[in-house]
Amino acid sequence: MYIAIIGAGFAGLSVAWHLVQQGVYEVVIFDAKGIGGGASGVAAGLLHPYVGEEGKKSLHAQEALQSASRLIETVQTHLQEQLLFPGLIRHLFTQEMQERFASYKDVTRLDQERFWIASGMTVDCPRYLEGLWQLLTKKGVTLVHRSIQDLQELAHFDQVVVTAGAGVKTLLPSLPVSFVKGQVILCRVPEGVLLPEVSSHSKGYLALSHNRKICTLGSTYERGGVDETPHLTFTLSYLLPKLKQFFPEVDRLEPLECKAAVRVIRRGHYFPLLAKVQDRVWVIAALGSRGLLYHALLGNVMARAIENNDPSLLESLYDTR
Repeated sequence: MYIAIIGAGFAGLSVAWHLVQQGVYEVVIFDAKGIGGGASGVAAGLLHPYVGEEGKKSLHAQEALQSASRLIETVQTHLQEQLLFPGLIRHLFTQEMQERFASYKDVTRLDQERFWIASGMTVDCPRYLEGLWQLLTKKGVTLVHRSIQDLQELAHFDQVVVTAGAGVKTLLPSLPVSFVKGQVILCRVPEGVLLPEVSSHSKGYLALSHNRKICTLGSTYERGGVDETPHLTFTLSYLLPKLKQFFPEVDRLEPLECKAAVRVIRRGHYFPLLAKVQDRVWVIAALGSRGLLYHALLGNVMARAIENNDPSLLESLYDTR
């Protein structure tokens, strides 16, 4: 079967990986920006079940976390370098949020405002995407640096999977989705500034990297934003007040680069949109800020749905009974 995947981010690479594990497929990925050129390439790598400002446990969180961890560990073994850095701290400043997190089995209260999320971790996303792509090339998957503006351009493929992020607004304009611009800042850590032991977050986050001299601050949440131009001054003014609540020395960090990307969210629900939208066209969209959490699970389910030509496998994810 000849399969095209539009989009070379977390979701697209995951679908490709699970397809080539399940059968003999010729898979071609289309992305003008290359591997991780969109929102996935801007991700700071915080992986945990309690995504979102309210901190509620995400739907299918345990299964998604296990699926993501397994795939990342596969890439980690291939690269023979550490990609997963365990532990995550959430700073909570309201009694409601503190009570909610105190009820989670994998969360330990450290003090009045800090909560340790044992299942949380930080992922080196650039290396992960690079390593996953290396594994895919070994399986014969190819990448075409090309923007697809109309699905008819891929009429010679047996199946097409759209994982194009913000590109869905052109390819599938009727999808019930909205767009959010997110900006992050890559910073150098000067001498004398002591970072937390693990990545920490509240209404903003400070994500560590394997290099303790570099960290990432994030993220803005600009509804309706479709301009991917980064704006350092605005992003600093947006993030610093949030981050100072739990890291007072944040303004001593030295900004190196501001990055911006447009994320897609589903109207009416945070869970991503999976569907067969035309006779041979499938879509994974609206991963929002949960792309790293959900990508492996959704890629696996999508691959099985395509293999069996059974869209009900996608629909089963929405059954919460």
